[in-house]
Amino acid sequence: MQKSSLIFPLALGALLLGFAPSLLAQGEGAVHGLVIAKADGSPLSNVKVSLEGPTLIEPIQTETGEDGHFGFQHLAPGSYSLVAEREDFLEERVRFTIKPRDVQNITLGLSLRPLTEKIEVTAELVSVLSIHSPSSTTLEEQRIAAIPLPLRNNIPDMIVTTAPGMVRSHDDFVHVRGSEIALNTFINGVSFWENPHSMFSPGLSPDLIQSVNVMTGGFPAEYGNHFGGVLDVVTKSGFSMDNRGALTLGAGSVLHHNAGVEYGGHTQKVAYYLFTSGFESARFLSPPDPRSIHNTGRGMRNFLQLDFNINSENYLKLVFLGDGTNFEIPKTPQDDELRPNANASQRNRSQSAIFTWSHVISKDTLLDTSFYQRWSHSLLLPAVDPLAATARSERALHTTGIKSDLVRFFGRHTIKGGMDAVLLKPDEELFYDHTGYMRLTRLLHLSHVHIRTIDFARQKTGGQLSLYLQDKMQLTDQLTLDAGLRYDRYSLAVSDFHFSPRLNLAYRFSPAGAVLHASYNHFFVPPAVENVLASSAGLTGLIPRIGAALPPLRPVIENQFELGVTQPFRGRLQLGLTGYYRSSNKPLHTILLPDSRIYAYANFDRGKAYGLEIRMELPTVARLGVSGYLNYALARVYLYNPVTAGLVSEPDLVTATGKFLAPMDQTHTVNAGFTYRPARSRVWSSMTFEYGGGTPVGAHAHGGESMGQAMGAATPTRVPPHFTQNLSIGMDLLRNGDRPRLGLQFNIENLTDNVYKVAQESVFSPGQFSIPRLFSGSVKLHF
Repeated sequence: MQKSSLIFPLALGALLLGFAPSLLAQGEGAVHGLVIAKADGSPLSNVKVSLEGPTLIEPIQTETGEDGHFGFQHLAPGSYSLVAEREDFLEERVRFTIKPRDVQNITLGLSLRPLTEKIEVTAELVSVLSIHSPSSTTLEEQRIAAIPLPLRNNIPDMIVTTAPGMVRSHDDFVHVRGSEIALNTFINGVSFWENPHSMFSPGLSPDLIQSVNVMTGGFPAEYGNHFGGVLDVVTKSGFSMDNRGALTLGAGSVLHHNAGVEYGGHTQKVAYYLFTSGFESARFLSPPDPRSIHNTGRGMRNFLQLDFNINSENYLKLVFLGDGTNFEIPKTPQDDELRPNANASQRNRSQSAIFTWSHVISKDTLLDTSFYQRWSHSLLLPAVDPLAATARSERALHTTGIKSDLVRFFGRHTIKGGMDAVLLKPDEELFYDHTGYMRLTRLLHLSHVHIRTIDFARQKTGGQLSLYLQDKMQLTDQLTLDAGLRYDRYSLAVSDFHFSPRLNLAYRFSPAGAVLHASYNHFFVPPAVENVLASSAGLTGLIPRIGAALPPLRPVIENQFELGVTQPFRGRLQLGLTGYYRSSNKPLHTILLPDSRIYAYANFDRGKAYGLEIRMELPTVARLGVSGYLNYALARVYLYNPVTAGLVSEPDLVTATGKFLAPMDQTHTVNAGFTYRPARSRVWSSMTFEYGGGTPVGAHAHGGESMGQAMGAATPTRVPPHFTQNLSIGMDLLRNGDRPRLGLQFNIENLTDNVYKVAQESVFSPGQFSIPRLFSGSVKLHF
């Protein structure tokens, strides 16, 4: 590392330490504010400020100090209203939304009460300006609970039908805006590096989420690592459970069985929340045939959160997670006939712990520091058949880190600074011998690529240091600018450092009118951690037609531009329109070794993605009991040959030139849904809809637009479009006041039984297929 690269991190670290006596970091959420007189802008003391919201059992109150400041800490995500009252002044109200780990800085101006007492003036309810992208989607606990239970086994299944621009791909991957590595999950502010998709890790259960903000653009400098959809999760707490719990049992076709129990409670100082669940399915992964053969999977997830409200200045949180899945690798009917013993399987395990300390220094300030640890392990057991490749992969990752976020308020400025230091210890073993598969290709007269036997074992210690500083400036009542700079120093596959500037702007045309959003985000994306050592070990040299080893994986450098507008209608319906352009230098893509589920990674030369996203959301209309949403994405994604680093199994990838449509390119993507829940009825219903225009049939080795064009077709070859629907009907049989005691839910997934091809890697390989029409039901007992 060059000396010049140390100047900024050392200076930034010193600056943060200088702020330490008067800094505040973010927990779940916080509100800082200033109350002034509108006439002359002077601060007002002794103003009663009340905070109201559905997440609060009753309004909480405070008073402004001599400097006019007030603050509320440890707020759960949700919608809130602030009310400021003082004698001789008119009441002032504002409404705002706290997203996960959000901090709001609000200025309230009070007007003198008119001298004529008979004139009654009602303050207009004004919304606080947000810099979040119009494509940002927040999912609360109630909306998550309405999703069919089988679709809540993991995060990707839940997100793909609820947020804009989510594209399904092979092995149940979900891609966002052209990113191969998608869905970067933050758990209470901590980001782990494992991919949440089922092939790579046990994942995270949506049932323990209190709120999640799905972000695809407009990233402040505090966010790092991967940007194919950031999921900022706040987990449930015993402080909101009120000594209650629930038991859920579910059953369905193709062994779609689930069971889960949760319980949470609290005293004045201590809260606890426990969640445990198990699930199984005979269609665990998307199979390579409409029939699901050798495709049973089972999993279990455990979660414990302890909260300690030690005093008004100190708050502790401990989070523990233990998860595991065992599943079979699906195969085709032809495999079942010709290779009856080609039965590969995989086991994923993980254990995580997060310890967070929040220290309140004043109404304005709080320090939030987290220590975190994770151990994860994945074992792919090979097929044992004379006509199958022998593919065994075992990898483990030990993660240890410390993260601290800090914020300082200066009038209309909210200055945040933070650091994240993580130590990564991957340990990888890989054995691959495709002799048996070569016998099969000769038997079926198929083409193949000869690969020498791979016998690889290595472990290494590395990590990343990240620092950021950002300022959210409320320049006027209509204009807010968030400007920041991030520094990342990565050392694992290679050693590199980078600076990432971020600019996010929001301008509101009227107090309740349209909001213009614009952003420029620069990203530093480290290589994926799965098989990072094997992908960087020069194993490409084992392919005779290539002969030479490729360099180790490189970090991806990206630039993303966004321009959008948000328009509310009649205070209810929200319409968001976003255009984006993302360019990538050395984008990563998965590489699959033939006849196996061993995934490696390679860097292509460059890539680009651009498109248009529309998001409509209708919050619950109490009079009608209706809520709904609609997301539409128009997109184009290109990758550019050749492969420049990593591991490949196709020689043409190293010599090809030109651009091609990326495997996650889907021109039109739509997901929508509505819920009907009348206030006085015990019955509710919901439906979700999904449309995809089809992704390209792969084969980027030939250059050109896609394999279809490389073989002479006028247009790229794509899998057929699909349109599916899911229906859920629920009933609350017993109630205790406003709370249900016993609930039933019945689900039909893929209502019209449209078994479509999700993706196909090439014309020489089978595609992967969606679920058929499935029936399931669940019962939930609250206690």
